[in-house]
Amino acid sequence: MNTFKTEIVKTKEQSKTLAIIVVVLFIIANLYIFLIEKENQNVYLKSISFVIYFLGLFFLFGQSFIKPKPIGFFEIADTSINLRLDESQDTLLFIELDNIILKYTGYGSWWTHSIYGNKNYLLIACKNGENYNLEILLRNRSMKNDFKAFLNTEALQEKFQLKKTKNTTCEF
Repeated sequence: MNTFKTEIVKTKEQSKTLAIIVVVLFIIANLYIFLIEKENQNVYLKSISFVIYFLGLFFLFGQSFIKPKPIGFFEIADTSINLRLDESQDTLLFIELDNIILKYTGYGSWWTHSIYGNKNYLLIACKNGENYNLEILLRNRSMKNDFKAFLNTEALQEKFQLKKTKNTTCEF
């Protein structure tokens, strides 16, 4: 029996106000460090500017090194989908599914958003009215191809829809 298994995760969302504050401070620190003449710089302001500069670099580029928090497992087999979230476990048979929508952003690599896997959202709607909105990780190309093979099976092909986000760099 073939199966595909991945983690269901919850990625920490950054506050928009914090992001704006960090970007403004980062720009001010860059201006102070690189554009003001060295003779006119205050030692304390220069030190604070370097701290803000490196914090800004982490905020801008270091987010991809923070691992998303796993909250469960997603497993798809030949006839069903198994979801394990916290303490509960649900098994969804393919005949019970109304549709499956994948918002695809790519898989994890050094060149994309995260080395752990990109945010790929999976919306599963059942015929009984239950909906599951999941964020899953696709870690590499082979994992993406395995998942694609399961979604292109006869049982799921008519129920599956793919939506790409604007910043998708890879084909699904």
